[in-house]
Amino acid sequence: MAKYGIKGIDSQKMKQYNGKKSTFRLEQREKERDFKEGGESMAATIADVANLAGCSITTVSRAFSVPEKVRPQTRERILQAAETLRYSPNAIARAMVHQRNHNLAFVVDPWQYPIMDAFYAEIAGAVQLEAEQRGYCVYTTASDRRELFMKKRVDGVILAGRADEGLLSDLRGQGIPAVQINDRPASNDVPSITTDHYQGACQALEHLIAQGHTRVGLVTDCRLARLTDSRRVYEDVLRRHGLPFHPAYICPVEPHIETARQAVDRMLAQSDAPTALFCMNDCLAVGAMKAAVRRGLRVPDQLAIIGYDGSSLCRATEPELSSVRVDGSGMGRRGAHMLIDLIEGRLLSESRVVMQPELTLFLIICYYYCLYQLS
Repeated sequence: MAKYGIKGIDSQKMKQYNGKKSTFRLEQREKERDFKEGGESMAATIADVANLAGCSITTVSRAFSVPEKVRPQTRERILQAAETLRYSPNAIARAMVHQRNHNLAFVVDPWQYPIMDAFYAEIAGAVQLEAEQRGYCVYTTASDRRELFMKKRVDGVILAGRADEGLLSDLRGQGIPAVQINDRPASNDVPSITTDHYQGACQALEHLIAQGHTRVGLVTDCRLARLTDSRRVYEDVLRRHGLPFHPAYICPVEPHIETARQAVDRMLAQSDAPTALFCMNDCLAVGAMKAAVRRGLRVPDQLAIIGYDGSSLCRATEPELSSVRVDGSGMGRRGAHMLIDLIEGRLLSESRVVMQPELTLFLIICYYYCLYQLS
């Protein structure tokens, strides 16, 4: 046995070992031939894979679920058998072949989580639908709980709203691609889909001024990056129409209905209170409407209110809320599509997408005004 370099093994045992290996390969080829000739009409099972690979069902299951616990040679035999039988048990099997888990994370910044039920729920729903159509699951969380989705072995992340720099650093370190939705790109290497918020705010303010309002207030989320944009477009539009700027008409608040109601109530207590309000999300607009109603003001003929986002909250009020419609579903679909393309190694046709908002007016002003005149 010197020529083999192995002590303690005689030539007879080595011949028996080589004979068993040859027998296994012959049996495997025969099983493959039998399957190809007569077994294509039946769906392969995990038992078929185990039989063809020459191992137990438990080993096949373990190879699919925890491949690191199975020897590489055995794992390769199982993959070859599964491919021969065209057996695809679940997403874990696909992950073995493509090094993917087919899991995505939808991450909402914790500062913006309070409005998840309205606008971001629409985006999340669209992401979910697009991902499912392409064979991916989606986990939703807030960025201050990122350890929850890191354990899910996600292939990519959609960042909804403001992106946390610590999270971006973690994703880069793990080589996980990301796409940002509805906010300015946090980094040049992160593709993004956002809305022209300047143009959207401009549409709302121009409409209110066109209706004859000269005292227009601005209610905005104090924690959003678009606060700067809303302040800038507010001053630009007033200047363009020769209207005075009143700092007291700008009301930055946290994105809660009650905090908005309280802040707007204080604004309306002024002797020269605004006759119209533009609110930078629908949550704030609902709070503004509650403040007006509790003060006995009729909306919209005594106080006009326009929200932003065009979320389901617009249809939950009476009268219904006019709002600048942002295509949350469109952003969600395109964001998921871009992210999966990145995961699967496709080149993006564009990495910066800016969508256009649209002012949606509920034409009930005349109706409520007539009712008032008749009362």
